[in-house]
Amino acid sequence: MAVKLQYDSSINVLGSIPDYGSMISFICEYSNKKPESEKSFSFRTHKTFTRFLAAIKASILQFANTRQKKMFLSALADDAYTPREKSLILFWQLTYANRLFRKITEEVFMKAVYQGRTSLSLIDVLSLLHYIKEKNPKELDWSEATLKITASKYLTILKKLDLADGKLTKEIRHPIITSRLFIYFIRWILVTDPKHRSINHPLMIFSFYDKQSLIERLKKIEFMPIWNITQIGEDVTIELIDHDE
Repeated sequence: MAVKLQYDSSINVLGSIPDYGSMISFICEYSNKKPESEKSFSFRTHKTFTRFLAAIKASILQFANTRQKKMFLSALADDAYTPREKSLILFWQLTYANRLFRKITEEVFMKAVYQGRTSLSLIDVLSLLHYIKEKNPKELDWSEATLKITASKYLTILKKLDLADGKLTKEIRHPIITSRLFIYFIRWILVTDPKHRSINHPLMIFSFYDKQSLIERLKKIEFMPIWNITQIGEDVTIELIDHDE
């Protein structure tokens, strides 16, 4: 029996999708089982559409439970969120649903953000892919050419999500986390993993806040009707008051 690889190449396909606004529209239509959903994408062949659909299903439309699914799809369909806010919601979902995207984002992109770096290069991503392959070839048994494509496509995805800009070296773009978006993120984590209500949840790294700044924002008066915060030393837990998504 062939060994199942830990990572897949969906990043390469997602990075080739030309218009993420159209992709978001497609996800909303497809999830509502509308027959015209394929029209959201303008491709020459049905085969191309099928390849993109497979990548979207494998890397985005994977959910921990029905509540997470409902929350994500409702947000994408909600006109109250701006296109850039929806891009960040999509980014967070990718970190949950695609293991390789999450690995690169945590080890390369978010590390650069928290270190105060202003840019990322293909070499930054490629170095991590080389490390993964050398550590355990069965997890990433790809050619050098495929690794380079993956590194390039990852940076392209960041650009399409409005988190990077530039052609070769990508300038990091810091998102504006509005109150509405911040509430979504915290709820999304708690809905995704209800038993893990600690600020040390692994997904919290994608908040774009260091730990102290995150605690300070969680405690703001405007969020008191949304959740309760309990802090004992450095241990901080969050409990939702309003469970409506």
